[in-house]
Amino acid sequence: MKTKRAFTGLFALLVLLSSILAGCSESPAKETDKPAEAAEVLPVNPGETEAEVEEAVRDDLGEYDFEDAAFGMMTFENQNFHYRMRADEYTGVQLNDAVFDATLAVEERFRVALEELYYADFSNTPRVNVAAGDTSMDVVRIRCTDATGWWTDGALVTADEMPVIDLTKPYWDKTINDSLTIAKQHYVALSSYDLCTYDLTFALMFNKSFITNYGFEIPYELVLNGQWTMDKMNEMMITVSEDKDGNGVRDRNDLWGYVAHPKMVAPGFWIGADALSIEKDENDVPHLNIGSEKFINVWEKLISVCYSDNQYLGIDDAADIPADAIRIFSENRALFMDMSFFFSEELRTMDSDFGIIPYPKYNEEQTHYSARLCYYMPTVVPVTKVGDELERCGVMLEALACEYYKIVIPAYYDLALRYKVARDEESQGMLDIIFASRVIDIGDSTLCSNIRDGIMRQMFENRFTNVASRAASLDKVISALLNKLPGVED
Repeated sequence: MKTKRAFTGLFALLVLLSSILAGCSESPAKETDKPAEAAEVLPVNPGETEAEVEEAVRDDLGEYDFEDAAFGMMTFENQNFHYRMRADEYTGVQLNDAVFDATLAVEERFRVALEELYYADFSNTPRVNVAAGDTSMDVVRIRCTDATGWWTDGALVTADEMPVIDLTKPYWDKTINDSLTIAKQHYVALSSYDLCTYDLTFALMFNKSFITNYGFEIPYELVLNGQWTMDKMNEMMITVSEDKDGNGVRDRNDLWGYVAHPKMVAPGFWIGADALSIEKDENDVPHLNIGSEKFINVWEKLISVCYSDNQYLGIDDAADIPADAIRIFSENRALFMDMSFFFSEELRTMDSDFGIIPYPKYNEEQTHYSARLCYYMPTVVPVTKVGDELERCGVMLEALACEYYKIVIPAYYDLALRYKVARDEESQGMLDIIFASRVIDIGDSTLCSNIRDGIMRQMFENRFTNVASRAASLDKVISALLNKLPGVED
């Protein structure tokens, strides 16, 4: 058993967040013992025993002994996802203890000491360190907006170049990783070790009291029957929207069909409608797609859904999920609310029942639902790692991904979300649909400052429907950015 490290202020913050997420034990846990009251972690797949999961999922790494070497992990602090890359001790918090078990298993198996460092969000500290030849960092968690810059500058070892790791294993998310390839290269790859892929998945919360009071069709049934569309959502939104205080001004005191941060609205709908702002051609090269007929049709319907009858309220504050949006929804003054799963725990104290559903399809002819995975925060290996140290990085990433898949993801998904946030059996089924249909749009992540937070947000807030007129000028800007990437040519 390794020695427990002392709490830091940052770890205390994670414990606070995790205690909201998974609930704390009544008495503090001993520093050296796992609390007896910690809930049992469920298997990854319903119906399987933990032994069956252990047998079915293996990393096949073989024997390695790193002789108590330090393994430096650097990450940035952020309020929108679980940024910690390890846990220091048992706390009685379900998620924390699962992380502790997973990381301890890797440390003891390979005789390695995981050490975590932090850098300020939006800073280029790790890039500066790499450029200076700093070899203390074995892996670095970076923002998606920085990932292509690291690749272009030759600052990272691409996932395809990494020794040992096997991207075909179930703990590497093939669907997500294939969506991130550029010119058929996995410059980064996400695994179960990257909890951001769960934290930053977005869905719709709906207030059940509205469904009952207005006699609406049950959203769960609409989803399962393939009838949950933008038009159906719009009908409901218009019906409930009302100047409740009668002052003639639509404000935060009224009833609303839908509340969300303005920058989060459009991508939730266009991804849900299976129309991406950035598509890839037959050579896997990305290109701007907002001028396509499908995207234009989705955009025009999006503007109608939000603005045709004052049915949407945009709330802009520092957080991706505004506190006022949560308050209005909790006070039964909004039918729908945009929500990431990291923030879904904010609704645990809400008196009225709510449900969880995916964003709607464009129409009933669309064959599947698509759930928006907003940012991705890849864990990368800097080019300062070579030879045996590079191989060690591959071993650690593979082992951590496997252990997280078996231990942490069940704790996060089955216990924290499925049984603590979701208040009914139907919502639990919706989680399966949502997490199985996650999609990353490069224009909503890697290039968000240019596309999502740039011209697309401006057009959305100005209710501008002629998106085709802006596509040509934006295409030049995006093409210039993409052409800097390895393997991409004019």
